[in-house]
Amino acid sequence: MVQNQNVQLLKELYEASHMGIEATNLVTPKVKDESLREEIERQRQTYKGLAVKTERMLAEAGETPDAESAMKKAMLWGSVQMNTLMDSSPTHIAEMMINGTTMGIVDMTKKLNQLDEADAGAKKLAEEFIRGQQKSIEILKQHLS
Repeated sequence: MVQNQNVQLLKELYEASHMGIEATNLVTPKVKDESLREEIERQRQTYKGLAVKTERMLAEAGETPDAESAMKKAMLWGSVQMNTLMDSSPTHIAEMMINGTTMGIVDMTKKLNQLDEADAGAKKLAEEFIRGQQKSIEILKQHLS
């Protein structure tokens, strides 16, 4: 059971990091403010690092990450396009990123609570993800006006 919970938590982390990478890739071309662009790029690099760590831990458990959901990617693309069509200001983009990041925190916190038998390594990585998300929100708040 514990092994299964480790794998579940790691797969959730992998999916969350890849959705973060995808979101930052979609938003970056719309960002005109240099400091906001730098923060989004920092976030993207954090997601990439997490994906690598998670994939390594899954491989050590004899597992591979699940394929990315085409439906989720399409929904994310549509959401970004719709939300930036009329307003691509730095404030609006920062708000979008804060909202998405907050969803990531909530979802990962739920998974941590549900998968409470996962081992310390998987939990530590999930907590690292949450702390990174919280840090990003604090930085993104500086772009709200």
